[in-house]
Amino acid sequence: MIGKFWNNALLGILLLASSLPASLFSQEINATVQVVAPRVQIANKDILVTLQNSLQQFINNRKWTEENITAAEKVNMTLFINIDAWDNDKFQGTSQLQVTRPVYGSNYKTTVMQFNDEDVGFNYREFENLEFQENMNMNDLTTLMAFYVYIALGVEHDSYGVLGGDKYFAKAQNLVNLMTNKPGWNQGDGKGFRNRFYLAENLNSPRFKEFRELNYQYHRQGLDQFYEDPIKGRKNITESLQTISQTAQTNRNSLLQKLFFTTKWPEIVEIYKEGTTAEKTIIVRLLKELDPTNIQRYEKIKS
Repeated sequence: MIGKFWNNALLGILLLASSLPASLFSQEINATVQVVAPRVQIANKDILVTLQNSLQQFINNRKWTEENITAAEKVNMTLFINIDAWDNDKFQGTSQLQVTRPVYGSNYKTTVMQFNDEDVGFNYREFENLEFQENMNMNDLTTLMAFYVYIALGVEHDSYGVLGGDKYFAKAQNLVNLMTNKPGWNQGDGKGFRNRFYLAENLNSPRFKEFRELNYQYHRQGLDQFYEDPIKGRKNITESLQTISQTAQTNRNSLLQKLFFTTKWPEIVEIYKEGTTAEKTIIVRLLKELDPTNIQRYEKIKS
């Protein structure tokens, strides 16, 4: 009897899913792309608009995972590309990738990661087809876009499940391996260790596992708890930051540590402004150890 009930229930679910409009289930990324060149003389300025629209469509219309998700579950990413140099079809510049996600029970969207890429170069002819395959570099531009997408998918999945972004970070690492000796993909490119090579390396390395777990603890166990219990949410965030103390000391100034606090310091200040005197004392002392660059900013928590 129970088996018959479950069979009927399963059949009902399948029929319901088959009757839903195709638009309910969609590609996984909701990307906004902006391409600018304020200091570069380009004969055909329309190419920037064409490039911008083509990249946005390439990212948003492609199926990047095997997941079936609704429009509300899409990963939100913003990509800002600043062209510094141009020569015919050759573009050189910088980019900024930002990944956001909603906080449970609120209208607030938190920035999960913000990554500045200082060494972006690619060729692009107006209206050319943008093609991509995982295991080969068909086009430097689309491989770069895929790298950003996999990073966005990975950090977003990490924020909802412990180490949930593993397979996407592995895909990003595979692209770095494919692009060896290409400008912008190597250890010495960009500014110091703040580049694609070290971003993929850090996210795939067991040495920085605690920083990835921090992503989950801070967002899922911290921010997402604020709707029901802000005191518990703040407590969980404090504990999550305490767990990375030893790793931060061992790997001082690692890229993931820098990215986390560069992204999160304004939010952290606002979170703890509402805390008790004891909470403020504990967190300011801890933040001064973890992120000495922003010591003066964290002092605002006490005010």
